[in-house]
Amino acid sequence: MDDKVIEVTCPKCGIRIKNTVSWFKKPGNCCPGCQLRFSTERFKHSIEEAEKIAMA
Repeated sequence: MDDKVIEVTCPKCGIRIKNTVSWFKKPGNCCPGCQLRFSTERFKHSIEEAEKIAMA
């Protein structure tokens, strides 16, 4: 599932970010809109929801 492309909304600036699940899970990546550093915990819910949609 980590190679699936998903779209996640940044909780800070609202920009839609499209990339692989593994990219979102990798520590140190930042939102291209506001530079918010991603953490697996912060985006866990969004990643889980996007994964459900990708599997449908």
